[in-house]
Amino acid sequence: MKKATLKKATKSAQKKVNEFVKDILMNKGLTKFTVKGHTTYGKDENGEWKDNVLKTFKMGSKCESIWCEYKGMNVQKFGPTCVTLYAYDMLSKKTIGKIKYSDITFIG
Repeated sequence: MKKATLKKATKSAQKKVNEFVKDILMNKGLTKFTVKGHTTYGKDENGEWKDNVLKTFKMGSKCESIWCEYKGMNVQKFGPTCVTLYAYDMLSKKTIGKIKYSDITFIG
């Protein structure tokens, strides 16, 4: 298989995965997932306290926000490759973040 054909096939497969993840996040409230590279101090699956335990994120019931522990951010938009989030702090400063669909792993 030529490199150009393989690259096109890989891009097409990634686009389908992005659409699948986007559809789940947009339509299924209370979905739990992890994001690659986002860890915290907590208990692992054996119940032992450790560093670098993956954070568990959860969609809001109406898919309007994403929560981790007691902190959350509102969904600004679901784009073709990532979800864009925003939040305001106590001094009305807006914070924007993005989560790539390719970094998301669903739980249960």
